[in-house]
Amino acid sequence: MTRRRAAAVATAVLAISVFALPWFALDGYRPDGWNATWWARLALLLALLDLPLILVARDRRLPRALAALALAAVAVRVAFPPDFGFGFDGLSVPVHRRAGCWIALASAALALLLLSVPERRPSPSGHRAPPPGGSEGQARA
Repeated sequence: MTRRRAAAVATAVLAISVFALPWFALDGYRPDGWNATWWARLALLLALLDLPLILVARDRRLPRALAALALAAVAVRVAFPPDFGFGFDGLSVPVHRRAGCWIALASAALALLLLSVPERRPSPSGHRAPPPGGSEGQARA
């Protein structure tokens, strides 16, 4: 699997985690990312915009930028969980992070990492290119 395809899979996992997995828990209330926060909705939008670009764009700068923005959106919400409207008059209600936000964070980070690492291109013969500075098997003088 190429790095681009792996990045596309990681981006798809991010998108799926927004609407299919619980992100937070407030007693019995366990909303998915879509129902929990606008940050997750923004991450979903960025992931959906990024998916086709990852697969077809020759230049990886735009897909990398969208992946970085999606990661930032998820990271903000993971770092600062929503208060679900109870953060007034000093009332603090504990909100627990659930698996969905961690999966979204990991998959967004993986997608960005895969898009940031340049792909090695095979030599025209199909074999690995020799290391720079000489061919394999020759001793340096």
